[in-house]
Amino acid sequence: MQQLGLLFALEPALRHLYPDAEARAQAAAHYSTHSNTHPYMLPFYMGLLLNIEEQVAEGKLPSNALDTVRRTLGTTLSAVGDGFFEGGVFPCWALCCICLLLAGYTLPVILLTALLAVALLAFRTGTFFFALRYGLAALTWLKRLGLINWTGRIKVVNACLLTVAAAMLLPYSGDRHTLLWCMGGGAAVLAAAWIIGRLHLPRIVLWLILLTFLVLMDAGLVGL
Repeated sequence: MQQLGLLFALEPALRHLYPDAEARAQAAAHYSTHSNTHPYMLPFYMGLLLNIEEQVAEGKLPSNALDTVRRTLGTTLSAVGDGFFEGGVFPCWALCCICLLLAGYTLPVILLTALLAVALLAFRTGTFFFALRYGLAALTWLKRLGLINWTGRIKVVNACLLTVAAAMLLPYSGDRHTLLWCMGGGAAVLAAAWIIGRLHLPRIVLWLILLTFLVLMDAGLVGL
């Protein structure tokens, strides 16, 4: 899916590494097959590929080493990026903005969005040059960074923000029954986030439990 764009981005480097047109065409052929990874992990992926490509051009590594790395690394980085960014960072940013807007704070939302954009740009730029310099050793650094573990922690924060947003949206008349419902719902969201993040219980199990509970309520077998 990304192979054409990836080849276009790598073309200046390939032109530098392979002055001979025939050798450059052979190198470019390695990128003509399927390639796909997360957009925010793509600079790291490109830097790593260029590091290996440079070693291939110098004769330090065989040309098939690049194909092996491309087949395995792209999907791995895609999974890491999907979990960390789409599953953690972006929902956290969205929920923070929702809570701030509900509270009437517009300027902090703009500043937070600008800060996130700068941080993402710095992450992509930094990881590209880091992988370009250190090559496969950069994977060890990425593992120590623990993005997957941070994803679980951010999701717990997201659950707290979701509870705050729900409390700001739901009408509260001051009666005890509504207060208990809000407190119980918030506690349930936080508990679900903790169970998923710490115990790694599949989300489908929690959805089935919730669905069963709602069906029993509808049938009148469970009352609140």
